[in-house]
Amino acid sequence: MDRLSELPEPIQLHILSFLPMRYVVRTVILCKHWQRLWTNVQELYFSTEGFFPYEKYLAFVNRALICRGTCKIRRLRIELYLNALSPKDYEGWISYAATNNVEDLFLEFDTYYYEWLPPQCLYCNSSLKTLKLWGCRFVPDMQIRWNTLTKLSLWFSVLRNESFREIMVGAPKLEFFELFSCWGYNNLTFDSPCLRTVNVCEYETIDYENDEHDHGPILRISAPNVRSLQLTGALYRKCVLMNVSSVVHATLDFRPYIKPFREEKLKWQKENLMELGRSLKHVESLTLGIWCIEVLAQRERRRIPPQISTNKCATLNIHMKEEDLLGIVNLLKGSPNLQTLIIDMEPKFWEEPRVPDLTDSENFCIDNVANYVASQAEHVKCLLHHLKTVKITQFVEQHSVLPFVEFILKKGRVLENLVIIAKRGLDENSEEYLRIVKRWGFYEEENSPKSLLKVAQRLLSIPRASSRAVITLRSRYTL
Repeated sequence: MDRLSELPEPIQLHILSFLPMRYVVRTVILCKHWQRLWTNVQELYFSTEGFFPYEKYLAFVNRALICRGTCKIRRLRIELYLNALSPKDYEGWISYAATNNVEDLFLEFDTYYYEWLPPQCLYCNSSLKTLKLWGCRFVPDMQIRWNTLTKLSLWFSVLRNESFREIMVGAPKLEFFELFSCWGYNNLTFDSPCLRTVNVCEYETIDYENDEHDHGPILRISAPNVRSLQLTGALYRKCVLMNVSSVVHATLDFRPYIKPFREEKLKWQKENLMELGRSLKHVESLTLGIWCIEVLAQRERRRIPPQISTNKCATLNIHMKEEDLLGIVNLLKGSPNLQTLIIDMEPKFWEEPRVPDLTDSENFCIDNVANYVASQAEHVKCLLHHLKTVKITQFVEQHSVLPFVEFILKKGRVLENLVIIAKRGLDENSEEYLRIVKRWGFYEEENSPKSLLKVAQRLLSIPRASSRAVITLRSRYTL
């Protein structure tokens, strides 16, 4: 019995919306009912995977769109290697999207450093609600009218200051704006009235070594209405924040750009990072990446007083290596109102080796980091009055984690919840699991039941300063 065919048509269409179009179209061979069903799918995803030679993919996209006619499309996502395409093809697709009033449009064009120019119909569109563009170059002085657009993502694209201003004026309902590895701008005033979330990921794509600033033009960001601000990527040029008093949630996950390496370049990058931290000292929730904690650790070694903030929640994306403990202590010293501390030990794919501290002569010697951390409890005011929740995710047992947990339990007088979520091992049917077993003959899980039992026993043996402190250890083996 074909149970799928017995489902109501809206459910069938919803299932098909999760598949690439090459599989959706193949359903025509099932039965007469399915021959027409695929043309009613409102969420289309054209993936280049499985097409060779590449001309077959172009022909497939064109034929599929023609066969659909004017049937409603809510979401259209198209992948493309632009160096194998003429403009008339992608212009036809965009024109088709505009004619059919597509609401969510994703044009993921892999351009190999060649930028494509959006056609006129894309600049003036009254149906788009979500727009994501890869590798495009906005035409200067082109008027933009996106009256219904709420989400905009630009990846690997050229965006001049003038075009950015056109977006701010021409998209009055914009709520979310993302710039990922784009260039051409240095003055970003996010003043669209409804804009609440901004993500900027910086990567150096132009050689600024001969620039008068020696590290590129200063990037100035103003966000008077923004509530959530995320700054990530490579800090290859100085970044200045202005009018960010409305920001409630902020992320600083920069990494230093030191190619070619020069000590003075690393020095101004550290200073700039601390300046950004001061500009965001008022936010309620702050997320910091690995390099931020490294810089705080170096300041702690030099006995530099911490920067004071009013953050109530801090999230740290770190591995919890021994040096990280110094950075955490420096952060806690400067966060007297902190109520929640979250530590995510999951490694990120873009991480680079730790940057050496080149001024060792200024450092104080710390023979035992764990003992030093314990000795700083009296300077960590949040432990006495505010810190109630500590959560460690993607936990993997290593020598620096449990000393920190012991410090929190022994010194946290108002602690209520200590939650540790162990990292899950690989699924036995996953490709990564099979690859490791094939190469090494076995797979050793990082958090085995035996090791987690020892962790639980260690946690239960630690005395607690707070009578209300509850310890929770979760893993894939938890019932």
